[in-house]
Amino acid sequence: MKKIALAALAAFGMVGSANAAVLTLQSISGGPGNFTFSYQATLGPDEGVRSGDRFVIFDFAGYINGSIFSGSPDLVASVQNTTTGTLVTPGFNDDPNIANLVFTYTGPSFRTTTGPLPPFNFPLIGARSVFGDTAVDAFFTLTTKNNPAAERNQPIFTLGQVSVPVAAIPEPATWAMMVGGFGLAGMASRRRSRMARVTA
Repeated sequence: MKKIALAALAAFGMVGSANAAVLTLQSISGGPGNFTFSYQATLGPDEGVRSGDRFVIFDFAGYINGSIFSGSPDLVASVQNTTTGTLVTPGFNDDPNIANLVFTYTGPSFRTTTGPLPPFNFPLIGARSVFGDTAVDAFFTLTTKNNPAAERNQPIFTLGQVSVPVAAIPEPATWAMMVGGFGLAGMASRRRSRMARVTA
């Protein structure tokens, strides 16, 4: 098991990154072709959620169909290749060919009437992937301001970085062996072709 934590890169709107929602990779478990990635969604002291607020993990490569999960009945899990109404951390893109994990809050308003409050951790969310290696990609959160009182119920958009599964990139030595192997296979094929012409 690995434990990885990447904090929010930046927050937009009226919130500093110390008070922004954060998505962190907590663990990777499983084996070849079936790895479970578990994430923690944490609300900052000045945040609550209203129905429709959400957490998005972009470009979860190798997603295994039907494997997305949410530990909270109030966070409805879905998969989208392109997620509208979101912003992407500068330097990253929302690849339309790779699944996004989307967790939408559907419960009653929570932590929206007073603040600041202690940070709040939702039960773990996540999905399974055929890949066990990781790379840094983007996340997006839409939450609701609870502090100061004059700004309550304003939306907060937070952008950040989080670890997601990716296909393994071969080491340089592996690439060299692969190229050498292709070269030998090509030479053997040419030799067989030449021999076939001579004996015909």
